[in-house]
Amino acid sequence: MASEKLINPDVVLDGTPSIVQPRRASIKLATKPQIIVAMPIGGKPVSTVLECPNCKVRHDADPESNPHYRYEVNEGFRAPGLIPIQFLLSHMNWVPPLNVSMAYMVQFGMLSAQARQIMTMEAIRVGAKYIFYVDDDTLIPPKGLYTLHNFMEQNPLIGAVSGVYTTREDPPEPLIYRAHGEGCAWDFEMGELAIPEPIFGAGAGCLLARVEAIQCWMEQNPGVPIWADERQLPEQNAPPFKDGEANHRVMWGHDIRFCKCLNEVNWPVYVDGRVLCGHYDILKNKIYSIPDTAPGFKYRKNINTRDYWDNIYSKEGAIGFREYPEMFGKVTAAVDEGETVTELGCGKGILGSRLTAEKQVKYYGYDISEVAVEMCKTRFLHAEVRDVREISIEELKGTVIMTELIEHLSQRDATELLDKVYQSEAEKFIVTCPDHCLGPDEWREHEQLFSVESLASVLKASLPDWSIEIDKGDDFHLIAVLERPAE
Repeated sequence: MASEKLINPDVVLDGTPSIVQPRRASIKLATKPQIIVAMPIGGKPVSTVLECPNCKVRHDADPESNPHYRYEVNEGFRAPGLIPIQFLLSHMNWVPPLNVSMAYMVQFGMLSAQARQIMTMEAIRVGAKYIFYVDDDTLIPPKGLYTLHNFMEQNPLIGAVSGVYTTREDPPEPLIYRAHGEGCAWDFEMGELAIPEPIFGAGAGCLLARVEAIQCWMEQNPGVPIWADERQLPEQNAPPFKDGEANHRVMWGHDIRFCKCLNEVNWPVYVDGRVLCGHYDILKNKIYSIPDTAPGFKYRKNINTRDYWDNIYSKEGAIGFREYPEMFGKVTAAVDEGETVTELGCGKGILGSRLTAEKQVKYYGYDISEVAVEMCKTRFLHAEVRDVREISIEELKGTVIMTELIEHLSQRDATELLDKVYQSEAEKFIVTCPDHCLGPDEWREHEQLFSVESLASVLKASLPDWSIEIDKGDDFHLIAVLERPAE
C-alpha cells in the first residue's frame, strides 16, 4: 500500500494578491513582466506561532486566562504591510537584469505558503517567465537577482535557483539541503568563483523559479497547491528502518516541498553560492549570515570535465585565443625532425598542425573534449578522446608534450601523470604553463599556480635524473624541456 500524502487543507488554490505593482524602468519595456518579485509581507495573525516579547515564551492558551496570549504578530510586533528598513535599504541597491520588465506582488497577513500560492497563480495569469520569491527579512546582495537570472537564462532546463541565507540562530546554518534527513549542506562552493550546483531543497527567501517548471508540475498534479506543507504517512505495517528506528511519517515544509516538486518533474533546483544573503532578525536587530569559516569558501570542484570543455570549444570554434604563436614556436624548435610526438591536452590541434608541417613528426594527440578532437581530425591529425589522467604508459611515446595542461590538474593527478612519463619509453618531455599568474583564485579552470621554482620542484620530484631547462615561453608563460639521460 502506497504512503498517504496529507496536504495542508488550509491552503487554497488561488486568490488575489494584496498589491500588484510594476517596476518602473529607465527605458520603455514590454508591459508584460518577465520577472515577478513575490513577497509575503508583515504580520501573520496566527497566535500559535507567537512569542511573548516579555517572557520570550510561546503561548497558545486562552487569551482570557493568559494575558501573554494577546501578543499577535500584527499587534505586538509589526503592522501588516510594514517591512524592516534594513530590507528596504538592501532592495534599493538591487541591480535589475538588463532590458527585463519586472513587477512586484505582495500578500499581507497570512502564512507564507498560502501567500506564495496566491501570488504564483497571479504570476502565471500575467504571463511571467520567472517568479522571484523573496522574504521581507532576507537581505539580498546588489547583484543577487541579476546573477540568478543570468544563470537561469543560460540554463533553460533548470527549474529554480536559490541564493544562500542562514537560520537566525547562533551558530547559523545555511538553509540549503542536499538530501532529506541529512541536515544542512556546507560542502557547496561559496564566493565569487562558485559554480551553481544541484540540490534537494532550499528556503524560499531568495529563490528564482521558472514559471514553465511550475506549470509542468501543476499539469501533473491538478487541484493540488504547489505551495503547501505536506505530511507523508508510512505504509501500513511498514518494517522499521535498518537501524531499528520506527518508520515515522515524513513532514515536508512548504519551501522544501516546492523544491522537491520541481525536482520530481525533472526541473532540477540549484544553489548559487555567489549570492550570499543576510537574514535579519527584527526582534534581536541582528543580521545572520554565512560565517567566513564556512567550508564552502574553501571547497573547490574541478570543473575540467568533458562537458565543460566541449562547451568551451563549441563556443570558441576552430579559431580562438589558445594559439600562443611565440610559445608554440619555442615548443616546435625543441622537437626533433621526424620524431614521434604524443601531445596530451591537444585541444583543437593548433600546435599539432605546426609540428606536422614544420617538423614532419608522427603525431598522436589526446584531449578530453570530443569537440576538440573532431577539430583536430579536420586538420588531418591523429587524435583520440581521452582524459589524460587515464592515459596508459604505453601510449606515451617519443616526445611527450603538455602545453597549458599541468595547471589544470590537481597536485595528485599531476604527480601521477608525471610518474607515468618517467615509467614510459618517452625520450623527451616538454611542458608549458602560466608564469606565476592565473592561479586558482584568478582563473576557475586552474588547479595550481606555478613559478620557475615550483615547476622545477614538481618536475624534478617525478623525473629526478632527467636534465631540465626552464625558460620563458613568452611574456606570460614558462617552457620546460626535459630529456631522459642516455643509457
